[in-house]
This record gives sequence, structure tokens and C-alpha cells, in this order.
Amino acid sequence: MDNTQRVSEDVVHVKTDPKFEKWANVHGFCPNALPHPEKWPARPLLFRLSPGCHDVPVESVCQAWGRFEENNQSKYLGEGETAQGSLPVSTHTFKFETALFVGTGILRLPSELTGEYFKGKNRKSSILVQGKFKKKLSFRTVYTGQEFCHPVKSPGYLVTKAALSLFKTLSPSMEANIVAENDKTMLPNATHFMSPLAGTASVIQITDEKNAPKLSPTTRIVEDLTGLGGDFTDSMKKYPDMEKRIVWRRKFFQKIKNLEKYEFDTKKVWTFDFYNDKLLMDELKLAILGSKYDITKYLAGQPLRILSKIKGTEEYLWNFELWHERQTEVS
Repeated sequence: MDNTQRVSEDVVHVKTDPKFEKWANVHGFCPNALPHPEKWPARPLLFRLSPGCHDVPVESVCQAWGRFEENNQSKYLGEGETAQGSLPVSTHTFKFETALFVGTGILRLPSELTGEYFKGKNRKSSILVQGKFKKKLSFRTVYTGQEFCHPVKSPGYLVTKAALSLFKTLSPSMEANIVAENDKTMLPNATHFMSPLAGTASVIQITDEKNAPKLSPTTRIVEDLTGLGGDFTDSMKKYPDMEKRIVWRRKFFQKIKNLEKYEFDTKKVWTFDFYNDKLLMDELKLAILGSKYDITKYLAGQPLRILSKIKGTEEYLWNFELWHERQTEVS
């Protein structure tokens, strides 16, 4: 079997609009090919570490980056091996590390294994991230959200305007930018929706190592920022109802001056839960008013990202990608 034939069996091209194909040759975060879906352990989903953003996982059910391409030389997958960098969905935790953060995560979608977590909750997905910061970072600088290496396809001016207005209402500190489809600057990640991590996460729990919750398909964490001191010293007593504590914390961190008062330290264990009630991650569709809307056609050959980074830089705390088989030429 020659190399050309082997490559065609191991990889598949990503569907994209021809007008965006040139971007794939400019930015590393715009792959025009993926491991074949037959190698995806959570098929039809590929949940993976974003190339170039992470150190090799110390211990994980995923395989390390460098398996697929290394020093411009193709490294082919063996029989029965899973796609390089692929991560489990709903079944196991995984470990990851960057220059800024070392931790554990688990992506959870409704299933028999995760049923206890989703029971009684109107949630479509949850991503738990837990770990330690490797450097002290101001709350003002650490953001989370979505970014795209090339423009996304617009669903129309009115829909886009309405969506941005909704996002701004939910997160007034959100910074959003949408690059036109005919953009000539080729700037990476120019299209983005980003907001401060401290005011965006659904739930945040700060503990020491001994009391850190163990992540699993059913783990529910408790909103607890008393470890920050200051305004949060008596927050558990002041807001005994957890949902009210979450609302208060999010509102508190909408103000830049409040973000500037706090920092992520390197001694505590930080656990974040990010859940949503509209995006069906197993289908990459939005569920709104009883209907489902396919978002893959608007992503234009790009993944949905789960990330956190230093604002205005390419320094990531974590950066995970979620692809659907519909985005490949196999479908």
C-alpha cells in the first residue's frame, strides 16, 4: 500500500465554503482535513485537544498530539487506534496541560451514564474543568467564549443583530466581533465572542486539594468562592440559595473594577462547570422554540470550541474542539 492510498484512508477533508479554503493554508487552527470518522471514539462527534495548544497529556484515555503529523512527516494510525488527540465524551475524565493551567476535564451529554447529573435540569450539555493555575492571573485578563480563525457564514443581518443583542444582555462584559465574509485581512480569530471567565462560568468552586470534588459523569459542583475572601467571605451565608449566589457572582463580575480586585492563584484547586440549555452538542444544533437549527453550515468548516485564554493573546489555559461528522466529506 503506497503512502497516497494510506493517507486517503486515514484522513477526510472538511467541508467548507470555497471562499474560505485559503484560510486553511494560513492559520494552523483551520484544518482542512481530520482523522477519518472511523477513528473517532465518540462518533459522530470528534472531541479533541486543539492542535498546538497543549502539552502532551500525562495520563489520559486520549492519544497525544504528534501522532498524526510530526515534523511534516505523516504518522499513520494503526488498526483499532483512535484519532490523535481525541477525548472521551460522557464516559471518562481526561487530563491536559498548557503553559498556564494543568487539570482534568469531562464533557457530558445526556446519556445513561450522566443521567443523574441532568435529572431535573433543563440542560443539554456540561463541560467540567478542574485544576490549578501555573501563574497568578488577574480576573480581568482571563476570558472564555468562542473564536473562529476565518469568518463564519452569516444567517442574515437581523438574526445576527438579534443574537448579539441577546449575548450582550446575558453578558454585558462580552466582547464580540464578526468579520465580514469577504474580509481580506486574514487576521486569525478576528471573529470572536469572549467574556471574562469569572463572570461567565455557570458554576465555580474553589477548594484546597483535599476537598476538591472528584470529577465524574454525575458530579455536581457547589458554587463556593469564599476562598477569595473580600466580597465573597460571607457569600455562602448571605446567599444560602446556590442559584442566587451564581446570579450575584455573575452580576458582580460584570464590572471591570471588580474583576481587577481578584486573581486566580496557584495554590487553590479551581473547578468550573459550563452548561447550556440551547445547544445540542451531540448534533451541533440549536434548540429554540421547539425547532432545531443546524449550526454546522454557519461554522463553514470550523469546530465549536471550548476554551479559555489570556485576552488579546494566543496564550490558552485550555482549548478543545468539537466536530461533527456532517462537517466532513464522509457525510
